[in-house]
Amino acid sequence: MNDDIILVVDDDYLVSDFLARIVLPKIGYQAVVARTGTSALEKIRQKNIALIVLDLDLPDMSGLDLLRNLVQTGYRIPTIMITGHGSEKVAVEAFRLGVQDYLGKPIDTDALIEALNRGLATTRLKREKDLLTAELHKQVSWLTTYSEIGKSVTSSLDTDEVLRRIVAAGVELTRAQEGFLALLDKSTGQLYLRAVKNIDEHFSKSIRLPVDDSLIGSVVQTGNPIRTAQIPEESLLKVSTGFLVHSLLYVPITSKDKVIGVLAVDNPTEQRSFGDEDEARLTNLADYAAVAIENAYLYEQAQQEILERKRVEQALRESEERYALAVQGANDGLWDWDLRANHIYFSPRWKSILGLADEEVGNQPDEWYNRVHMEDVERLKLDISAHMAGLTPHFENEHRILHRDGEYRWVLSRALAVREQDGVAYRMAGSLTDITDRKNAEQRLLHDAFHDTLTGLPNRALFLDRLRLAVERAKRRKDSNYAVLFLDLDRFKDINDTLGHMLGDQLLVAIGNMLAKGLRSTDTVARLGGDEFVILMEDLSDLEGALRVADWIHEKLKTPIRVMEHQVFISTSIGIVSSGLNYARPEDILRDADIAMYSAKAHGRARSEIFEPDMRVRISERLLVETELRQAIEREEFVVHYQPIVALDNRRIIGFEALVRWQHPTRGILNPVDFLYTAEETGLIIPIDRWVLRQACRQMKAWHDQYPIEPPLTISVNLSGKQISKPDLCDYIQHVIEETGLTPTCLKLEITENVIMETSLFTSEVFEKLQALGVQLQIDDFGIGYSSLSYLSQFPVNALKIDQSFVNKMSLDNSQLKIIQAIVMLAQRLDVVVVAEGVETEAQLEQLRELGCGYGQGYYVSRPLNTDNVIALLENWTLKGSHPPYRAGL
Repeated sequence: MNDDIILVVDDDYLVSDFLARIVLPKIGYQAVVARTGTSALEKIRQKNIALIVLDLDLPDMSGLDLLRNLVQTGYRIPTIMITGHGSEKVAVEAFRLGVQDYLGKPIDTDALIEALNRGLATTRLKREKDLLTAELHKQVSWLTTYSEIGKSVTSSLDTDEVLRRIVAAGVELTRAQEGFLALLDKSTGQLYLRAVKNIDEHFSKSIRLPVDDSLIGSVVQTGNPIRTAQIPEESLLKVSTGFLVHSLLYVPITSKDKVIGVLAVDNPTEQRSFGDEDEARLTNLADYAAVAIENAYLYEQAQQEILERKRVEQALRESEERYALAVQGANDGLWDWDLRANHIYFSPRWKSILGLADEEVGNQPDEWYNRVHMEDVERLKLDISAHMAGLTPHFENEHRILHRDGEYRWVLSRALAVREQDGVAYRMAGSLTDITDRKNAEQRLLHDAFHDTLTGLPNRALFLDRLRLAVERAKRRKDSNYAVLFLDLDRFKDINDTLGHMLGDQLLVAIGNMLAKGLRSTDTVARLGGDEFVILMEDLSDLEGALRVADWIHEKLKTPIRVMEHQVFISTSIGIVSSGLNYARPEDILRDADIAMYSAKAHGRARSEIFEPDMRVRISERLLVETELRQAIEREEFVVHYQPIVALDNRRIIGFEALVRWQHPTRGILNPVDFLYTAEETGLIIPIDRWVLRQACRQMKAWHDQYPIEPPLTISVNLSGKQISKPDLCDYIQHVIEETGLTPTCLKLEITENVIMETSLFTSEVFEKLQALGVQLQIDDFGIGYSSLSYLSQFPVNALKIDQSFVNKMSLDNSQLKIIQAIVMLAQRLDVVVVAEGVETEAQLEQLRELGCGYGQGYYVSRPLNTDNVIALLENWTLKGSHPPYRAGL
């Protein structure tokens, strides 16, 4: 990631997020966003901003006001101005305030990237110029100092002679951090120099004399000579120079009034006073030593500079070799334009990028221009001319160019001009890079950023942007009405779980295609994720248009959809919101459409609901129910009630249906109608169903043991559609039977007709496994769902339960009576029994018996009973040896 930071200043979330999160990171730049001019100024003060992408219209000030503020405070940052309604006057003022590029909306991504590269090049050039200026100042200062030192030495001494004598003595000279020690052998007149890091320490170790280590340090600090005491004869030692040292006189060596070392002189054995002649002689010796030291510095430095120059020359040769090899093996095509002769050299690689042979391309500029796409050529020429004129620091342009195969390739061309002293360009050299793959990837990235990858439909981001525009149009034009339809497929998760996610994905694609093809081209169909689709309809005269589309969708989905050799039945619940509620934010519209959709599901699915404000209250209540349901499962707040089922011919109880109740801590006993829908939608129905199954089986086994009635009583338990799709269902039921000890044939599992039809393939397999366990299977609510007569023979079913809606109306509507008669006849042919639900009168019971219905349940027989009332019923039955009563109030 490049260190350059780009500041995007735009209050349009779609534009700013697209630039800061997708475009700029993709091309390697860091980005920060400011929504207002005030926050932009704050970020500029806090961060080192290399470039600004600025919208003209901001909430608190205009983009021009922001630029004026920057100019007044001394900031000069390259800026790209973006606007959807700028004028020539605005553009002139923007350029006067330092704007480098002026782009319109909608944003052309290619033009934006070119502008970014130009602006950042300006920033980098200024940064490099500042660094180079600082380095030049440093080099000039150093060279000036070095020159002065060299002049002061060479003007007072024959440098070569001193260096010759030092080298001849075999003394190794190295740089010292603190000073030099110079020894003079009087017998030979030879001066010996030794560079040391710590004079005192080195002298003590080399000479090995019992001297005070602080003496030499005192000479360096005070600049005054110091004499040592007479050294005993037995302590005399030869130093590396070969002469004996009796006593020493330390004399300071100075250069430019600064002590740079100490001269140690061997004194005569006899003591005598230190006279003027001696002082003059030693002073000359000290001066000689100082000059020698300075020349030693120069000599060593010269040697190092020679070595450095050789190293640089060698590196330059290697660099030139590497450059030659790089040009030969470069993936980029190179070009060199002689502007005086107007000839261009195109490298072989430049030509091969276009699929051309070497001899197929001449040396004229038109060989390039004539192959450029007509929409790009003028911009290419403009950018080249701008760089030649010195208006841009370098040339860079992306354009399409014709390949030999007749297709256009995207290429990136970069170059620099070579100029005369007066600034006139006489040569321009650059490269050509094939960026087709990158441009295609950018287009795919841009498309994927706003489209669903599965269906190809617009995604949430693009839909919200179009909805935002519709809201703005509705504010300006009173006749600009719109509507949003929020679709959620019913029981789609069950299809995924039973038939697999691959089929589920293909089903979503098929529904997306159906919606896109069936609506107007001005409508927007989007997929929000999962099984949720949303439709934006604009230019509506009233809400009836949206309702007609919703009815069309319901009608289309009544026909099964063929997916991967399967006929799949699916329905959808639709929530509808219109512009009549004067929304200000698109997010609020989606929220309310979602709420209306949930209301449609709560009222039976496969229907539409128009949003009303009081729906928000109901959705809040549903969320509260969901939270309390989760707590109820943990606390086991549920109880099971049992409704008797009787044989209609002798009115004998043959079993019970287990019905769950919620013993709410504050609201009392709640029936399933108060919580079953929420449990289904949230998946909480699964743990509830399984708890009921275990409790019912355990209780019925206890009643079998306590009341051995023949034939034994049965227990019917409802299974939700979500249970059918669970792969461990059969294993769980087998485990419950084994755990409770209940005879399998005494357990009857009830599944609704709709669930069977929606999961037909998976249900058939589950039914076969359950029947193998000995469990009986019943179709609940038969007759009110899909027409399933052709499927009945495929399922091992033991009983059909007639929905109570038919029983309630059979005495009033002769057609309902005929439906019941047809169901009874169908059951007899299939050799399965019939159970009628909702029997509430004696007349209904007798009619059902006469029609051949074998069994019934309902309030006329008995209301659902708690455990204690069932026990009282069974006690009375077994004690009296008679049939139990079957009226309400038992």
